[in-house]
Amino acid sequence: MYRKILLATDGSECSNIAAEHAIRIAEQNDAELIVLTVTEIYPVAELPVEGLTRKVIKFFREESERALKHVKERIEEKGSGLKFTLKSVEGKAADSILKVAEDEDADLIVVGFSGKHALERFIMGSVSERVVRYSKVPVLVVHSR
Repeated sequence: MYRKILLATDGSECSNIAAEHAIRIAEQNDAELIVLTVTEIYPVAELPVEGLTRKVIKFFREESERALKHVKERIEEKGSGLKFTLKSVEGKAADSILKVAEDEDADLIVVGFSGKHALERFIMGSVSERVVRYSKVPVLVVHSR
């Protein structure tokens, strides 16, 4: 049923649970899995202290790389031969997820219900909510309990 699944992850507990679902669905459908992290640097790009800005951006990029590494390790542990691609982009999370889904011709998006950055969610709304609202393909939102 699914050929190409986009998993958006930020390394949070909820997105790690979503990753397990995405991996299972991809295996069951013999689908390709695209694992995406979005590094949001725009909130700090205009900080007046240049050295601090560089350090914060570096931290965000490293955090994204850790999230990708975690999912890669989970896929490889299963040894199912699942075809997957790791992708990291910079931008606004929801917009970037939707753009990558369209560019990659994904037919399912899998996201966690909530991510790491609660302040942004409070101010701007949930990334998963925006993805569900504007996606042209089905979206599986995974909630942790």
